[in-house]
Amino acid sequence: MKHWNNHWQYSKTLSSFAAGDKDPSYQPELTALWEQELSEFPKQATIVDLACGNGALAAVVAAYAKKHGKDWQIQGIDSAEINPEAALKDKPELAQRVQNVQFHGNTDMAKLPFADESVDCVLSQFGLEYGDTAAATKEILRVLKPGGKFVAIAQNKRAQLVKEASQGVEIFEHILNRTPLFLQADLFLRLAAMQLEKMTFAEWQQNQACLASKRTTEWIMQQLQEKYNKPEDRVWLNEIFGRVLELINYADTTEKATQAAEYLMISFNMLQDHQQRLVSHGEAALTAASAKKISKGFSQAQATSELSEFNANEQLFAWLLKAQKPL
Repeated sequence: MKHWNNHWQYSKTLSSFAAGDKDPSYQPELTALWEQELSEFPKQATIVDLACGNGALAAVVAAYAKKHGKDWQIQGIDSAEINPEAALKDKPELAQRVQNVQFHGNTDMAKLPFADESVDCVLSQFGLEYGDTAAATKEILRVLKPGGKFVAIAQNKRAQLVKEASQGVEIFEHILNRTPLFLQADLFLRLAAMQLEKMTFAEWQQNQACLASKRTTEWIMQQLQEKYNKPEDRVWLNEIFGRVLELINYADTTEKATQAAEYLMISFNMLQDHQQRLVSHGEAALTAASAKKISKGFSQAQATSELSEFNANEQLFAWLLKAQKPL
């Protein structure tokens, strides 16, 4: 859970996939799906985002409510320690999107803080599959009003997104734990901190210690680019290399070089957390059998249930599960 806590507290993003304030390429199709599902709810309704993170889906619900004049109570539930107001304080454009959402962190999806039959709709975007799905199913049906709906987008074991996450795990594991990239970058920054006490930055740039250490760091990156040369590998390399190069370029004084060395270790730990999140994505992804089992759980509780595969960007993207509590 630590890797999730750290992500939601420090990533300054709404989603576990998006980088910063950029929506992923599949977001328009997801938004269209959610807006279609939300269109049938009245002016007054309670909508719950299950396993919400910092509120990527809750933000879609809030935007729809505002656009269509809905007076909805929007609730976000997550088992991690979430506090989007604090996490997004430096991203006001993101914080504003979830300002009308009430968030509940450290909350198990099998123990929802709502009364029986008090919720009109429970939604989940890459959330249900990370918990105890059988217990969550019972809890969802408990809090839903008669006729209330549950709609979930869940990780699909066969989807490209899951396959890319698996490749990301391999790349992170190799670079972080089997290459000297971060050790070499740390050496460069520590040398810079010492040398910049007695020479100018321009002199340091021409110093043999600087040139040799920087070239070694660049050589390691070049070898990694040759090893991981597929277009889909680039996003993972860019994330790692970007952090290293940004800190190297930042170190133009002794003080900044010392600070950059400290940030380098923080970045290393953040990337380790990212690797663990990618592992979690793969472990949570549902096979056809496990997805059908969840759908059957709703049916056995007398709810109507529908399971299908959802495509985005003309590729298999996720499972789409819908259930409705009987009247």
